[in-house]
Amino acid sequence: MTKEEKFAALAERVKSCEKCARMKGSARVLSSGCGPLDAELILVGEAPGRLGADGSQLPFHGDKSGHNFESLIDQVGISRYDVFVTNAVLCNPKDVEGNNATPTPKEIENCSQFLAEQIAIIDPQIVATLGATALKACSLIEQHGLALSTSVRTSRDWNGRLLVPCYHPGQRAMIHRSFANQLSDYQFLAETLRRRGKRRKATGTGRSSIAAQKVTDSARVILKESQNDISYFALHKILFLAEVAHLEEHGSRLTSGYVLRQKDGPYYVDLHLSKLTSLLPGLIVKSKNGILMLSLQAGLDLSDDISALNTQEISTLRMTMLKYGEYNNVELKRRTYLTSPMRALLRKERILRLNMFNAPLLCDN
Repeated sequence: MTKEEKFAALAERVKSCEKCARMKGSARVLSSGCGPLDAELILVGEAPGRLGADGSQLPFHGDKSGHNFESLIDQVGISRYDVFVTNAVLCNPKDVEGNNATPTPKEIENCSQFLAEQIAIIDPQIVATLGATALKACSLIEQHGLALSTSVRTSRDWNGRLLVPCYHPGQRAMIHRSFANQLSDYQFLAETLRRRGKRRKATGTGRSSIAAQKVTDSARVILKESQNDISYFALHKILFLAEVAHLEEHGSRLTSGYVLRQKDGPYYVDLHLSKLTSLLPGLIVKSKNGILMLSLQAGLDLSDDISALNTQEISTLRMTMLKYGEYNNVELKRRTYLTSPMRALLRKERILRLNMFNAPLLCDN
């Protein structure tokens, strides 16, 4: 069996697992959206969050822990395109009130075989544990005798690779280890990855930060060029169409932002609504017939706010808006599905009989 076939079979078994009674209604968060199967680095968290991965089905995305995680890897130059992100427990454990709860020892044990199989399939150089639960889960695969408080920001030989303990990026963990200290931990992890990475060249420091800024600046241009309010849905699709147009005409991507295939087409991780409202001063968000609509306050001067984009990239965005700016959501979805990256992904899904939901797009450029 190929790696893809082994991983697909594993994901199916995870999807049908019912070992933990209180997780019956939670999503099983393991898919191609977790990362490439030849990743040099696996990052292991605790469990999907109720407001994050339990809904998005993308580990560390959509809630405060996810925002902190994405900011940490972004600032040290680690791209989600290059790493595999998962959890010690693959479903969201909830308490009796429906809030996030810490996985029990039995729940961690139940999922430990799934974690072991993920590591075996991907065969990374480094496994980074994010929090005490993940560190404990790894000890069930091979004993390591490490404690988080004394082993953070170190690397140890474990299970034929390096084990790097880090703190969880959630707000509770920040009480014990500040964001600044965690940033130093992630810098250590990034440097360890650059030293040890062999099959896949590690992303250079600063590249992902520039990519995130380019995504934000591109959103500014699209919103400014729109003659009317634009839907949140359309923002993602128009930016993707601009990416494809820029790639076809100039041979390079426009932003290099992390973009996924979701059920309604391309979705940019850096355009999560809670991020967007803080990154775009003057953004107006309102609901119209149940659809999120976006606009910028009138009179905003964007001349100093799109410094990450060059004139060629701005021109591509403006031309894309001229071409597709008046399309409705149905037409935009159809246009994105007709692009070569989406056709290639759908063809792979059909031929390999894989579920490519949350699969990364434009990751080979």
